[in-house]
Amino acid sequence: MINSRENLCLDNITFTSGDNFTHNFPAHFHEEYTIGVSVSGIQHFELQGKSFIVEPYSIFLIKPQVMHAHFPVADLGWSFKSLYLSADLMDHLLRSTGIPSRGHDLILLQDKSLYTEYLRLHSSRQVPDEALLVKFIKQFSINAATVESPDPVRPDKIEAVRLHLSGQLGQKLQLDKIAEIYKIDKYQLIRQFRQYVGVTPNTYLAILRIEKARKMINTGYPIVEAALEAGFYDQSHFHHSFLYYTGVTPGKFISNQQMG
Repeated sequence: MINSRENLCLDNITFTSGDNFTHNFPAHFHEEYTIGVSVSGIQHFELQGKSFIVEPYSIFLIKPQVMHAHFPVADLGWSFKSLYLSADLMDHLLRSTGIPSRGHDLILLQDKSLYTEYLRLHSSRQVPDEALLVKFIKQFSINAATVESPDPVRPDKIEAVRLHLSGQLGQKLQLDKIAEIYKIDKYQLIRQFRQYVGVTPNTYLAILRIEKARKMINTGYPIVEAALEAGFYDQSHFHHSFLYYTGVTPGKFISNQQMG
């Protein structure tokens, strides 16, 4: 089961938790910072071509737009809690701590004391405590064991295409037209996009759409409206895509919110 709630305080922090999850999360990204903990079970984590084993009491931070995938080891299931913070909020919190932003895609550490603080922070989702959040971010930054995983340097054209796709959620993907705009062979575009971003342009656009729909549902939009706004005009396709990337159906996502 997965629960997800968005709090309108502190720039719409999203609180998510999953219990006994056996879903394999394919390559995807989030548009916010992800700060999560592994509560139980063991998960295999892949990021930028590197693999990690994430054990209970682990705390991890992933930068926005970083492609990653994760799945349980031996299908035993795992439980987790996550916070999603906007880049603006993270910058504000880091300024409050006086600690400069780290440039690494993933920070991973095991610290039972900090893990306990995280659980306390996560349980305060109804009325987020900014002072508690600042304290946690500061301690996390001080204690973090950094895993080196630098961003690949993307060619300017590929980065331009990525930004172009971000503004095309409501439109059908037209690779021929995009290739013509950026003066690149269509098949070379697909190959290079996969090489430097981690997925094809089509998959990247699907992830963007699911992210938008998830956020809208979290803030109370009806499923059909969220799907249409995110660019899904086939409800069956939306249903299957949402399940594929989040591990639950849109309807279950809403019912779990109501139960949490």
